[in-house]
Amino acid sequence: MPQNRRRKSDLDERKPFWRALPHTCLYPAFGFAIGLCTPVGAFLVRYWLADPLTKTLWVRFELQYNLYFYAFMGIGTISTFMLFGYFLGLRSEDQRVDNRILRARLDELHLKSVTDGLTGAYTHGYLREVLELEMQRSLTGKIPLSLLILDIDDFKKVNDLHGHLFGDRVIKETAETIAARVRADDIFGRLGGDEFLVVMPDADPETAAAVARRICGAFAKSGHIATVSIGAASLAGDEKVSAADLLHRADANLYQAKREGKNRVCAGGKVTPQTVTGSPTARNPS
Repeated sequence: MPQNRRRKSDLDERKPFWRALPHTCLYPAFGFAIGLCTPVGAFLVRYWLADPLTKTLWVRFELQYNLYFYAFMGIGTISTFMLFGYFLGLRSEDQRVDNRILRARLDELHLKSVTDGLTGAYTHGYLREVLELEMQRSLTGKIPLSLLILDIDDFKKVNDLHGHLFGDRVIKETAETIAARVRADDIFGRLGGDEFLVVMPDADPETAAAVARRICGAFAKSGHIATVSIGAASLAGDEKVSAADLLHRADANLYQAKREGKNRVCAGGKVTPQTVTGSPTARNPS
C-alpha cells in the first residue's frame, strides 16, 4: 500500500553491467589480464633495452628462440592469477550475497518502522517528515501542494456495537479503499485511530477535491458499513506558512464536513499562520 517509490532502494539503481557479474567470474578475468601482462611486459622491457639499430632483427630472433619461454611464463602466471582470483572471488561473492541480504533486511525493517501494522499505510511520524519535505519542495519550485484529512464517520458507534476487532477490520478496509483511489504520486498514511492523511504533491485545489469526491463516492457505492468525511487544504506554492498551518486548515475543513452532515468533502479557506498549532489527532471528530 505505501508508495515505496519515495524510498527507492539503492539496489534498484541502474549499475554498470560488470557490477552484476558474479565475482567468481570477474576476479579470474582480472587475474587473466594481470597474468598476461607478465610475458608481454617482459618482452617490452627487453625490446626497450635492445639496440635501437637492430630492433627489427632482435624481435624476429627473440620470438624464434624464446617463444616457448614466453609461452611458459604466460601460461604459468595467467593460471596462477586466475586461480587466485577464483578463490578470492568465492570469498568476495559470499560477502556480496551476505551484504545484499543484509540490505534487503534493512529495507524491510525500515519499511516496517514507517508503516502502520494494521493497515500497511505510512505512520504519523513518517507523514510529518514527508509533509515537511513536500512543503519545502512546494515553496522552492512554486508548485501546488494539497492535503486530505479523512475520518471515519461515527466510528465510535461501530466499535460500541460490533467490538474492537470488527472496528479494526473497518479501519483496514477503509485504508484499502482510500489507497486504491488516490493518485500514484500521493503519499497515504494513518494519522492515528480512525483518521488518515493523504499528501498530494503537485495537486491544485480542483485536483484534491476531485480525488476526495472519488473516495467518498467509493464508500457510498461499495456498501461499506461506515462512510468518511474529508477535509482538504491546498497551497499554491508561494505562501509563507508551515506544515502545521496546512494541517490546521485541512483539519478545520474536516470538522466543517462533520458539522454539515458527514459523508462529504469540505475544501477551501485560506491557509494562514496559526499562533497556536495542534495536532489533528488531538481530538476525534467522529
